[in-house]
Amino acid sequence: MTTMWIVFGIGLVTHPGAYTDLSAVDRETGWRVAALILGNNGVLLLLIIFGNLFVRFGNVTPGLLILAYEAVLIGWTAGTNGFMEPFPTVAAANAAFLRIGLWETTAYVLLCAVTLPKFLNVAATFPARQWSRTRKLKEILLSRSEISIGALGVFSLVGAALIEAF
Repeated sequence: MTTMWIVFGIGLVTHPGAYTDLSAVDRETGWRVAALILGNNGVLLLLIIFGNLFVRFGNVTPGLLILAYEAVLIGWTAGTNGFMEPFPTVAAANAAFLRIGLWETTAYVLLCAVTLPKFLNVAATFPARQWSRTRKLKEILLSRSEISIGALGVFSLVGAALIEAF
């Protein structure tokens, strides 16, 4: 969140006219929009999950890097008002974030946290010259509490998409 808000501030400062002289835009809504949002967010979520599960370089996983990149991307999009349907004011963009974006971000963080301690291959360096530890797929099964947290993240993502689409 800190990264996202810092980048948001940088975007606002570097693009001072991003939220000026804009009128409200009619949003596109419906099931097609919901499916598009779920598809895009689902792909991102899967990249974070699989990035954590398959490989780790020291303490860094591709899933963590994807999550960090997403924080930068969300902050920049909001700071520069680069949305598909631009917001007329910063307040309107922040209200939408609290209504939708916060829940999407929460979903990414929850699934990242659940899968971060699970991994198949660990290397001390990048690129991996050799694996210092490897596991079998059955060794990284999720516990009941991890499954519950993951389900909460998925429900959060689906709920945010439905709120955004309708």
